[in-house]
Amino acid sequence: MKLFARPKCFSEAIALVTNLNYFLGLRTFEYPHGHSRPILSLIYFLFIFGIYFNGSVKMEEKYYSNLRLMKLEYVLNKTFPHILAVSIILKMLLGWWHTKKFKACHKKIFEIDETLRQLGLSENYGSIYFMTIGMVIVWIIGAFILSIVIFIHLRIRTDICTAVYIMFCFTYSLTVNSLNIFEFYLFVRCFQMKFKLINRLLCENLTNISTNKIKLSIYELKDYAKIMDAEQQMHIFFSTIFRRLHLELCKVSKIICTILGVQVAWEIGAIILYLSEAFYNLFIRYVMHQHKVKGVPAQTALTLSMSLLCIFEIVFVSRICKIAANEGNRATEIIHEINGCNADADMQEEIQQFGIQILQSPVKFSVFGLTLDNRILTMILKSVTIYVVIMVQVSIILESDNSVQDMQF
Repeated sequence: MKLFARPKCFSEAIALVTNLNYFLGLRTFEYPHGHSRPILSLIYFLFIFGIYFNGSVKMEEKYYSNLRLMKLEYVLNKTFPHILAVSIILKMLLGWWHTKKFKACHKKIFEIDETLRQLGLSENYGSIYFMTIGMVIVWIIGAFILSIVIFIHLRIRTDICTAVYIMFCFTYSLTVNSLNIFEFYLFVRCFQMKFKLINRLLCENLTNISTNKIKLSIYELKDYAKIMDAEQQMHIFFSTIFRRLHLELCKVSKIICTILGVQVAWEIGAIILYLSEAFYNLFIRYVMHQHKVKGVPAQTALTLSMSLLCIFEIVFVSRICKIAANEGNRATEIIHEINGCNADADMQEEIQQFGIQILQSPVKFSVFGLTLDNRILTMILKSVTIYVVIMVQVSIILESDNSVQDMQF
């Protein structure tokens, strides 16, 4: 596919994200095309993870070198890198394991596109394609700026080669943890576009029924009965197709929630932990002992930037999930309008089955029982507030206990 050419299918639209997954070790690569190499892929991503883990350990040592930390702060700074490392290896293993399921989802989406194309509607993936390119460019610029801040901060404590190595490890971790969220967003955006197309077809079907009733009133009774019978047969046929398309989209969306659910849920948990630690660190920097810490402005800038990035990721995903779910469930309102405009028994039965299908299995995007909608951000902020209050209280108790020694990297 040529750069900036209009993609013909969803897999072409997100080809840049797929290639990034291969490069970062989050998928089983193929060489030559169509021949999967799972063992080589496993060796490759274990090698990448080893390089990253070594760098992440060094980063904490150099970043907080010769710095007196509060007792709870020391525990948090020692624990969080290992949690982040577990997050990376978990996402690598799940991506490697679910590679075939990703391909099956792409194939199913392509088949749905072909059906819609036969009905006279073609999906335009240009918006997803160019948004992907734009987001990757913005991400490169943002990661470069954050890396410069880290490099300047680390250059004071270590040599250039070590600082560059740690900077690349930080960028790798940031990219891996955000790439799964962005890929999930692209899939949900695709589902939202397809639900919108199906709803448009249903609305056109409703309009055609009403228009045909007016036009057919000028025919004789005999001709009117024949034409109406043919029209009803056609509407039943289209309603069956719409119902099956809607059902297939719901099935694919549940598969995506399954294969990316662990990554998304883990990322939400990691964001809660990171924000709690970040706000706790800001509190002890600016409230408890600011005068004892060097390099506060650079550290604060990095902390605030990462916190804003985490909040943006949550808003980014929860908003599109809410929009897609509303679009998928809007079909219920449309088919009830069709049911009111059509007196044919077979047509009403087909419409009722469609309505029951949506009511029994409403469109929603959830991971481990956690529905992804606008309430996610509120839940995260509540959890972070509770954890920060608890950590501050525990920290005050530990600092007042002289039997626990002070900690230093």
